[in-house]
Amino acid sequence: MEKSLAVTPWKYGLLATCILIATCNVFFFSCGVVTWGSAVSVYGSYAAAICGVAVFGVAFLGMYVALKVSYKYSIYYLMCSGLVIAALGAYLFTFTAMREQLMGRFEERMRNLFEQKTHSNDLMQPVHSLFGCCGLEGPQDYLKEEHGALPSSCCYAFDCSKPTHVYEEGCAIKAAGNLRMQAELNYYSCMAIIALEFMGLFTAYYLGKARKYAKTKIKDEETPINE
Repeated sequence: MEKSLAVTPWKYGLLATCILIATCNVFFFSCGVVTWGSAVSVYGSYAAAICGVAVFGVAFLGMYVALKVSYKYSIYYLMCSGLVIAALGAYLFTFTAMREQLMGRFEERMRNLFEQKTHSNDLMQPVHSLFGCCGLEGPQDYLKEEHGALPSSCCYAFDCSKPTHVYEEGCAIKAAGNLRMQAELNYYSCMAIIALEFMGLFTAYYLGKARKYAKTKIKDEETPINE
């Protein structure tokens, strides 16, 4: 009973913390890759993906430690979690410094795609379909051109026969706003994961300590007394 009372709170505390870390990491991983990738930063996408995989790995290790109640693996978790915190700290610092630059790159990319489009190959069409927008500033970007007509991607379900189906918002506003939201999610989920990792360190440390104390106590109780 004493063993259960000593270990159980830290066991379930670590388990719950690791589940929360894995949940936050879904947002960090997906939003990070999308944000860096949209700004055509391959290395940034790789960094976000690698950090995300590392966070998942450490979270699953923490779940194993909690379910197994292992002192040895709690030490491994503490070391791995410390490395992840350092990596996430470096990522957060870099992302914070480059966030506005990434937004500028994305807006420039949108302008380049619009300028490079042709009647036979409209590079903006995937952007229209993905974000539900049309042109840079709106449908007028197409209509004011010579022989201008709206591409089907500018309309809901590719049906431009009804005015209500036309996307009125430009991609320079809507797509950029969507990417900014992704960047915010990536930023705050990274901060949340770092905070939860510290909580995981705390619970794993006391779980290991309680487990070691429980094993030592059992050995002491089983040691015969020499009379």
